[in-house]
Amino acid sequence: NKVYSTAIAKTQKIWTAYLDSIMKVGQMQILRRQITNELNYSCRFDSKHLAAALENLNKAILADIEAHYQNPSLPYPKEDNTLLYEITAYLEAAGIHNPLNKIYITTKRLPYFPTINFLFLISQFPKLQYNRNLGIV
Repeated sequence: NKVYSTAIAKTQKIWTAYLDSIMKVGQMQILRRQITNELNYSCRFDSKHLAAALENLNKAILADIEAHYQNPSLPYPKEDNTLLYEITAYLEAAGIHNPLNKIYITTKRLPYFPTINFLFLISQFPKLQYNRNLGIV
C-alpha cells in the first residue's frame, strides 16, 4: 500500500508539471495568434494596398510552387533565390501568416507520445468549462 501511494503521488506530481507546461505552451500560442491578428488588422487599416499586394504575391508564388509539384517541368525557385525568404519576412510583419503552422524546433519522434497526450487531454476535460460570452473553453 505504501509503495502504491508513493507511486500515485509521484504520478500526480508529473501530471501537474506536465499540465503547467502544456498551459504555458497554450498561452504562448494564443498570444502569438493575437499578435498576428493585430498586425494583420493594422496592416489592412493603415495600408490596404500593401496588404492586398502581399496577399496576391503570396498566392501567386504558392500557385507556381503547386504547379511545379503537379508538373515538374515547370520552374521552381532556386536555392540562391532570396524571394521566398524575403516575402516570408514581409508576410509575417504584415500578419499574413498562420503562426500555429510555424515550426521553431524539431525533435526526434517519441514513441507513444500522441497516445499519452490523448490520455492526458481526456483526463483534463472535466476541469474545462465553456464560456458562451467568450466562445472559448
